[in-house]
Amino acid sequence: MTTQTITNDQSSGNGLHAIAERSRRLLLMTVGLIALFTTGCSNLRLPAIDSSGSCLFAPLPTTTSLVFPGCLEDGSCSCLGCVRKLGTCLKSPCLGIPNPAFPEPEDPPQCVDPNASIGSGVANTGPCVPGPGCSGDCLTGPPAVLYGTEINATKACQLPSRGDRGCILLTPQKIVAPVGGEVMLLSGICGTDGYLLTGEPLEWMMTQDSVGHIIEVGDDDPGFVHRLAKIPEAKKETPGFARGVTSTKEMVVTRGNSNAADDIKLEKGQTYITVSSPSEGTSHVTVLAPDSDCWDQRKATATIYWVDARWQFPGPQRVEAGTIVDLVTRVTRAEGSLPARGWKVRYEIMNPELATFAGTGGSSVVEVNVDDSGDARATLEPIAGTSGNAVIDVRVIRPGGTSDNMPDLTLGRGQSYVTWSSPQLEIRAGGPEVASYQIPFDIAANLRNPGDQDATGVKVELGFPAGVRIVSTDAFAKVYTNSIVWDIGTMPARQQLDLAVNLTSPSALNLTFRATGDNGLLAEDNVRVDIFRPALALRLSPAEDRVTAGEPVRFNIEVENTGDRPLNEVELEATGDNGMIHTETNERGVGNQKTDGPLNPGEIWSTNVTFVPTDSGQRCIDVVALAAGGQRAQAQACVIAINPAPPTPAITANLQVRDRMAVGDLLLATGRVTNSGEVPLTNVRASMAYDVQLIPRRATTDYPYVIDTPYVIAWNIPELAPGQTVILETEFEAQTEAAASQIVFSAESNEGARNSMSDRIQIFPGAPQNAPLTPGPVLPPATGAPSIPGGPGTPPPNPNAGRSTPIPGTNAPTRAGVLRLQVLQREISPRVGDLIPYAIAITNDTDLLDSQVQIHFDLPPGVIVERLVQTKSPELQGLSRSGNTIYFTEIKTMKPGETIDYELVLRSNQAQDFDLVLEAESRNVPNGIAVREPTTVSP
Repeated sequence: MTTQTITNDQSSGNGLHAIAERSRRLLLMTVGLIALFTTGCSNLRLPAIDSSGSCLFAPLPTTTSLVFPGCLEDGSCSCLGCVRKLGTCLKSPCLGIPNPAFPEPEDPPQCVDPNASIGSGVANTGPCVPGPGCSGDCLTGPPAVLYGTEINATKACQLPSRGDRGCILLTPQKIVAPVGGEVMLLSGICGTDGYLLTGEPLEWMMTQDSVGHIIEVGDDDPGFVHRLAKIPEAKKETPGFARGVTSTKEMVVTRGNSNAADDIKLEKGQTYITVSSPSEGTSHVTVLAPDSDCWDQRKATATIYWVDARWQFPGPQRVEAGTIVDLVTRVTRAEGSLPARGWKVRYEIMNPELATFAGTGGSSVVEVNVDDSGDARATLEPIAGTSGNAVIDVRVIRPGGTSDNMPDLTLGRGQSYVTWSSPQLEIRAGGPEVASYQIPFDIAANLRNPGDQDATGVKVELGFPAGVRIVSTDAFAKVYTNSIVWDIGTMPARQQLDLAVNLTSPSALNLTFRATGDNGLLAEDNVRVDIFRPALALRLSPAEDRVTAGEPVRFNIEVENTGDRPLNEVELEATGDNGMIHTETNERGVGNQKTDGPLNPGEIWSTNVTFVPTDSGQRCIDVVALAAGGQRAQAQACVIAINPAPPTPAITANLQVRDRMAVGDLLLATGRVTNSGEVPLTNVRASMAYDVQLIPRRATTDYPYVIDTPYVIAWNIPELAPGQTVILETEFEAQTEAAASQIVFSAESNEGARNSMSDRIQIFPGAPQNAPLTPGPVLPPATGAPSIPGGPGTPPPNPNAGRSTPIPGTNAPTRAGVLRLQVLQREISPRVGDLIPYAIAITNDTDLLDSQVQIHFDLPPGVIVERLVQTKSPELQGLSRSGNTIYFTEIKTMKPGETIDYELVLRSNQAQDFDLVLEAESRNVPNGIAVREPTTVSP
């Protein structure tokens, strides 16, 4: 009957609430309709506020227009359709909501990690209390209970306002506590905005089967403001039920002492209760947020296991090696007055190599029940012959039961230590692997007692075979015919002693150090030494007997193993006299030149050293060969050094041109002037004389030059250093045909050095023209062959020697019938890292169509390819590499007489001299051709 009465009262309340809600909606709609029909859906004009501040309202006609919802800016209403369907509007008013004057605030930061520690939240906002994770299933929605006509709502705009949302958080959720202690549980509500909610009511409940009771409920000292805000008050109703409220300010819970380390800080939005139990058992505490409309997130439960126990772990023990040790852990209940029968203690030895538990078959783990006296006893049996310190892990376990619904709980964990003490002996011996025949060598031994007790009666004995001679040993050692004995006596714990002996042997031997002591202590170690006769031979000879002072001379060295065993650590030391300097170290001596591995019997190691004699006369070096075991060999070699002859100035002129061209074609003549002597040349005059069939168009302007003299272009080079090369180029145009038009390139210096070189070019008639645009140039009268300024010199070998001289024809040139390849270095004396350009031309100097033309070269060490340029045929610019060989893109076909030009650019990362050797093959010339271009890269 009571339940029925409550239900009726609740229904009446709900009905009144529905009637009031309908009245409110009807009133709003009536006011809207009156304003609509009285104003004709126009704007409602109201007095405007005076912005000057002199009066409250501004004088007319200044007004403020109030636009009704659903009306447009021009005064027309879009809600007339709603008037035609008044019943629908009254039943479900869905009028548009005006845009807010201010933008929506940004979302707050995410809720703090629920697993974070208490008191680590964001200042002034408060973190979420650690507890169960909050899902997003109930972020939005109506209240948890709908009444009356609300249950028939089908549209979102017809549902009641959104219900309260919050995720209840609780910590800790599972804890083991001693009987009589006091456990604090913290809780809070994490709202949908990511912050803890303040002033929210909570309900704390303990289940009927729980032990213990609620001691205190958190209260943040409510005042007058709290009462005005109608914040509920925290109160403990019964020992198992309490009402709480989330705090509106920060607080600190202390133990009532001056130690701040055990205080607990609570942020805004947190609250707590404390629970205690005088007896063993389990407490289930549930916290509920009654105002939250998300039922699957508004409650949480904590479990407290109350345990009545005290325990005492075994203390450390120190016994002699081989002694059996008992471990006893005492576990009691009821404040130490009763034994904890049936409880378990788990022992685990962390050093199973030292001992095992008795009765386990050699296991390192054992579980022992607490007996009627409250003791859990385990026995450790040491492994024979071992000693040391063992660590034992001890755990006290309360077994679970069906009566108290408690699982197995590990209540305490600690460690115990057992040390088995004993003396020990260790000995380590060492010596050289190889020793020389009848040459003294050292043998040493280290004796130590790593145990923690003194070893007594210690004696060390070393036996050796016949033929071994003892040179020296320790003063307290006794030397017998075939042995040495060190009578030590007592060896303190953790102490060591070094023993040494110096001896000679005619053959390989094995030596054994044997250490003994009381109680059967024994230790041994062996060392083997190989003995053999000298087997190192050294031969030294100079590459030449007479050299010029200042020039390097190489000495050849041979080291031979003449014995029957490998020689290790073979190395050389070379030292010159006062007039000999090593080329690399710039000193008299060089050493530590070693082989890659051992020198086997009969093997010869060949090497060399290079020295420079700094003065004339007989100059010598001494070489010493060394090997492991004292092997040594020495040799000397000498040369006769003479003073160098005075340097003679010398110059070399070189000319490179094509050997054929047509009238109207351009021809590049490249001349090279090189100081091939050892002294600098000054005022070097270079000239290029040419026949009348050629007209110079352009010339090198890097140096002063003149072209006033007919058929001669002259340059002046102020200075030319030894080895330096200057490139001088002239571009000629052929104006008439000639069987052999000559170009002569010559050079001379003030020091009297001169040289010249000439070459001939065959000029063919040009292509016929229908009507020449301009008359041809008037040629100067023919003269004799140009003379070489300064007279003829001594020409170098002609690179064109051996070429076949083409025979001119009447209409078409006669071809040489070969595939020609030309290369020219364009850069003068390139340095390390500079670009080195080469001009390359390949010509099909035949009357046949050629194909499959392939150009390639081997890349010199330290040289890389920067680029390859072919302007007329870009498809031929590609390069490929196979190993160290660079291949140009294959030329598919070449017409008779066709020439293809390339520009190849290289770069060197070191100073060196190298030859760029280019090779070419084709279908008509399968054997290929080759051309060489020397290049010098300066530092």
